[in-house]
Parts: sequence; C-alpha cells; structure tokens
Amino acid sequence: MARRPLETHPLVLRRLDVLRVTEVTPRMRRVTLGGPELAPFARDGLRQPGFRAPGFDDHVKAIFAGPDELEDVLPIQLAHGIEWVEAPARIARDYTPRRVDPAAREIDLDFVLHGDGPAASWAAGAVPGDALWIVGPKSSLVLPERLDWIVLIGDETALPAIGRYLDERPTEARVRAVVLIEHPSARQELPLRVGDTLDWVVARPGDREALLAAARAALPPGDASAGFVWAAAESRALLPLRRFLGRERGIDKTRTSLTGYWHADAAADAAFPPVPSPAAWFAVRAALVSGLLDAVADQPGADREALARGRGLPPAALAALLPTLAHHGLVLEDRGGGWRIGPAGEALLADPHAREGYDGPEGETMHALGELAAGLRDGAPARAIVRGATLAAELGRDAERFAEHCADAEVLRFVLGGLIADPVWEEVASARFAGPGAAVLLDLLREAGWRGAAAASGTPAQRSVLLAAPEFRAETASDGAAECVDADDAVDAEAIALELGACTDREAAERFEALRGRARRAIVVDRARPDALDPRAHEAQLLALAATGAGLRDARSLERLAAPVGWRLERVVGLGWGFEAVILADAPLAPIAENK
Repeated sequence: MARRPLETHPLVLRRLDVLRVTEVTPRMRRVTLGGPELAPFARDGLRQPGFRAPGFDDHVKAIFAGPDELEDVLPIQLAHGIEWVEAPARIARDYTPRRVDPAAREIDLDFVLHGDGPAASWAAGAVPGDALWIVGPKSSLVLPERLDWIVLIGDETALPAIGRYLDERPTEARVRAVVLIEHPSARQELPLRVGDTLDWVVARPGDREALLAAARAALPPGDASAGFVWAAAESRALLPLRRFLGRERGIDKTRTSLTGYWHADAAADAAFPPVPSPAAWFAVRAALVSGLLDAVADQPGADREALARGRGLPPAALAALLPTLAHHGLVLEDRGGGWRIGPAGEALLADPHAREGYDGPEGETMHALGELAAGLRDGAPARAIVRGATLAAELGRDAERFAEHCADAEVLRFVLGGLIADPVWEEVASARFAGPGAAVLLDLLREAGWRGAAAASGTPAQRSVLLAAPEFRAETASDGAAECVDADDAVDAEAIALELGACTDREAAERFEALRGRARRAIVVDRARPDALDPRAHEAQLLALAATGAGLRDARSLERLAAPVGWRLERVVGLGWGFEAVILADAPLAPIAENK
C-alpha cells in the first residue's frame, strides 16, 4: 500500500505568551503567541529544539485547563517525545498555525468565535500576557513532487491552513480554492495569483451537499495523477467527498488529504461506538465485514431486498441485522421501506480508526473477548481459542495480515526519536530488523545517518513483506557500504519492533532463546502502557490479555522472560505515547538506567 509521505517533528511541550490579539473578521480572532520556548530552550535539564511547522496544514495541540488543574493535565516531557498522563480535566484542541515567524519568535493561531466551547471562550477573553501551553506539530504533509494543480476545500475552520498555503506557496501549482462560510462576514482577503480561483459558498456549517457540490465544481476534469485534493471540514460532511474522490473519480489516496477538523454533534460522536450490548457490537462488526453498512451509504433509499441482492446476503439476515443497527443510529428506515445511513453510521464510516475497531486487527481481538473467560480458565489467549492459532503464529504465516500490522506500525514515526538518538547504534555495524515496525525503524535510522549492514528477519511470509519495502530494497547504502547481510548471520543487534506484543509469554521466551548467539543485543520496541490520550485507554490492557494471554509488557516484564536464557536488561528508552525501547545484552551489565 502506497504511503503518503510525512515529515515528522520532535514532540515538545512549550509555554507561550499572548503577545497581541487581532480581529480578523467578526467571526474570527487571531491570537499571536510568542516567547523564548519557540527557540531552542532547556527545561528540567532537557534541551529541546526550536519550534518548526513547515507544512501549511500543520497543527499544534493547545491545552486548556483551570489554573489549579494545569499541573495535572500537562504531559510529561521526555528527551525525545512526550508521555500523556491520565487527566480527566484536560481539554485539548488542535489548531493550525496561520503564520510562523521563527525570527520574531511568533506564531498566529486563528480561532473561530462560535459557541461556548473552551477554546473559543479562551480566545474570546485572551489578552496580552496570558499563557497557553502547546504540543506539536507532530508531522507535516509532504506534497507530491509532480503537481500541476491543487484543490483546497474547507469551511471556516480550514481558513488558517488555506490562507497559509496561499501566503507561502509550497508549490507553483495553480490553486482552486473553495471555502464554505456561514455568513458573508467571514470572508477574508487572501492572496491569489493569475490562474487561481477562489469561491466563497455561503452554507450552514457541516452542509455535506454544499461541500460535495463545491468539490465537484472545483475538481478539474480528466486525469488527476498530477493533482492533489486537500479538504478540511466537519468530519461527517467529508464522507460523501471521500467516496466521490475514491470511488467516482478514482483518485489515489496519496493524492488526497481529508481531515475532519470538528464534529457537528458532539453527543453523537461521544456516544460512538454506542454499543453497551455485546449483541450490538457483533451486529456492527457483521455489517462492516459483510459490506452492508457501506452498501447502505452508497445506495440511499435501497430496500432490504435490494441491499441483500447487492451483497449476496440472505434477506432474513438483513431482517435480523437492520433493526439493531437502526436502534443505535447507524442506519435509518424511511416510510417507504428504504434504508439510509444514520448519524452514528456516518461517524463510523468517516473515521478509519473507529472502523478498524470492528473489522480490522483490533476488531478481531475484540471479537475474541467472547472467549475471555475460557482463556482465563485454561491459560490460553482468548484470540487463539476463537481463531485456532495465536496472533504471532497468524502473523508468521499470513503475509497479508502481517502487512496490515506493518501499515498500523507507521505510528512509530512519531515516537522513535529517542531510540534513533540513543548511542547504542554507534556500536551496531550490522543488524537484523524484525516485526511490523521493522521498515519504519530502519527508514528513520537511515535518515539519521546510520550506515550499518541490515537484514530483514522473520518467517518467509514476513520477510517477503519487509523485503518489498523500499528500506530493504537498495543493494548499497548511500556511502557505498554494504546494506544487506544474510538473514542467518550473527549480527551486533536484532531490532524487534512491535513483534513481541503479539506473542504469548511462551512465544516471547522462545524468541529470546532462539536469538542467543545470533545477536549481541536485542532492541525491543513495543507498547508498555496505554496511551492516556486514547479515550479507550482503559481497554488496552484487556485487549492485550485477549490477544496474547498477557497484558502490555514493560521492561521488567520482558526481563523476566529474557533473563532465564541469559539476556540482561541494559537500559530502557522512554519513547512516549506508552511506547518503550528495551535494550538487552547477552552478558550481565549494570542495573537498569532509565533514559526518560
């Protein structure tokens, strides 16, 4: 699967001060922030880089809390990242810097002044001298090199990104921009060039029909292989646009970037997935896996028989499924017996991450929770009881399933900075890389200048996937040094990225035993604790238990599995977001020293 390129940045917590406030329009207020922490600075003994936000749609996370709660809601700053802590009082919102001036140490954040939300309320009352804590940006979108045109579509919340694009012009491509505004007073003066177009469309917030019509009018006809479509608006309003671009126009996902900036119905979004009953969860999973929910969205008004024929399903099955789906707002029945997608269904289809919780790898593990009691009784992973094999065994023999986990491993790009900077690589001239995160780790090491010899490790199915990645294809490194070693050679280190989290305790111990004598060090990257920013963090340990029969493993847990066969814990590198890098050596070393 092609990956849209991103430039990642170190995650740094910064305290900024309000310098001035400007009324851009009657509906938008610009808050200019500055301070010494936009430049390189030190806090608590840690040196941090200066602020960078090179992309026109970069976003920072602004943190809001009362003065008495601020200390409890701020994340913990690591040397190369942050660790979010559980904090019910935290309110965080993402904003795109409208202007970044490194020389003046200033950034502008534009706030749409509607409603009484915490961010809008803060912006409405902001005065010079007020403080605001931000984190990010974590990454920047990299536009394709060949670009003849770009279409920018958004509502008022997208104006900072669209305005910054037109100011800075990251490419010379001609621009077609469409902005949906609730009132004519929201119009701004934006810099256009010859050949550009800009249309202001007055429509209610979240109007999907207006958004789709504007996109149809703005998108050039014919081949889109040299174009790019960027859109940001209410999350569910983008669903018809997403389908139009992908299914009707056939535009590759690497040529689009669609982001839901806000949610029209906070109550509905907060309630999804709204499945207190296990029966409802299974109905949702069945509707997604069978394609029924997509069919309802694609064919609004189709009756039950038509939907059944289109998906090759028995009508009786739909008679059982649809009422449960309707009860939870995923589908709606009209008076004529036709079916349409409901608010909760739109929210689900518009959020790929939420969908994967039902029909992706996480959904498979959730499905296995039905056998959790039997697993606890018999000492076997619930997932293995349901599927007849452990997750590690499945990933070892099924290349397609392993490739899905490799795609999910792209999250490591945002957290591996601490491991990449660790001095362990100065002692590693040859290494094998294993697990779904292997290609990501090797790619980041190469970018950082590591020129050691590398090999893909794993089963034949896993190696076939890894060797297809560009990181493992080149025959020589850029400096002429040999890049590849034989997969069976003894090496200085074996980096195991997101592999052991799929293993039972026994499988992990056997992996460590088999590695002895083949590598001087084992470098294990995996999730050690839940990510406190995840609203479902409380389920992380339970899902890990269902998947492997063990919870998430921290350094001490890994040490207990590795020590009996001779491995010793050398040190732990905290990566943030719940991830750790655990470095083990095949000889006794000094006690653990945590690098956080």
